[in-house]
Amino acid sequence: MILTLAAAPAFATDARMQVDVLASDDGGPQLDELHANIQQAAELALSRLWKRIIPRQAQDSIPRKVNVLRFMQRAAPTSHGVSITFHNNRVLNYLKSNELPYIEQEPVWNLSIQLRNESGRAMSLSSSLLLSYAEKSALDWGYKLDGAGHSLILLWQWLDQEQVNLTVRGTSRLGEFAETRLLATGDPLPQLEKWLTEVLLNARDAHAEPQVEITTSPALSEVPEIVAEPPHHQETASSQATKQLLPTAQNGYFLLRMERQASLPEQVLFEDDLKHDPRITHLSLRQVNRDMQQYRLQLRGSDHQWLLEWFEQRGLELSQTQEGWVAR
Repeated sequence: MILTLAAAPAFATDARMQVDVLASDDGGPQLDELHANIQQAAELALSRLWKRIIPRQAQDSIPRKVNVLRFMQRAAPTSHGVSITFHNNRVLNYLKSNELPYIEQEPVWNLSIQLRNESGRAMSLSSSLLLSYAEKSALDWGYKLDGAGHSLILLWQWLDQEQVNLTVRGTSRLGEFAETRLLATGDPLPQLEKWLTEVLLNARDAHAEPQVEITTSPALSEVPEIVAEPPHHQETASSQATKQLLPTAQNGYFLLRMERQASLPEQVLFEDDLKHDPRITHLSLRQVNRDMQQYRLQLRGSDHQWLLEWFEQRGLELSQTQEGWVAR
């Protein structure tokens, strides 16, 4: 039986505070479960709310045990699950009292996306597909697209068959910058969608209070050089184990191959977690398809044994190849 927790005539206008929890056909909660267990539905909804209003760099700081019912304003059954509405002030006051960064208001942008091929001709269809993708992702990531918002202009220019330059302009808090990346062979659209998601999340997180440091992948010309460490004459058992794990680096870089099906948001969150680990100095996507993502990886220092535990904590097994690792 669904409980309506508040019957107030007007609810918060912030669209981020309403989360629709849908029943799953793939081992997740069924429709009857969601209708019968309001707390379970609310907990699922709260985890999605945090991703909308807390910057990515602070996601790991969210307390694990939270009484979700304290934040709820309303719960209503739907034909596909449960619609949960959270109380805006209670949520934000909780984040303030726990000194967690938060995005108080939903960012609004007037987004313009342009793509040009090597000859400088407009790629109108790809531009439209990316803009449609951004519109569909808006609610999940906690931003809004509207002509009255701050301008956010993204221009992708192909330099050759692999190198693509992105120029960001406009009046958004993200500011203006340019970067160049190397795209893998095959359909570039999924790679551009991932790149677009990264830019939009950085623009969103620029609204966080207090301000958080926003980092982006270095441009091709800004990849730092690796200085080799002097050899050691004696090896401990730990260093021998690390040596067995460490493949042969190519110019200081390794390859990491992820063999699993993952949605774009899952890829973004995984890459964000790995990229912001202090033991990682560079991470860039080289190749992607439905069942695999390949990355170019640069590590700090000579101890790489921590990678085994890092992937194990995320339910993945890491094995060594000649040029890097494979995670399954």
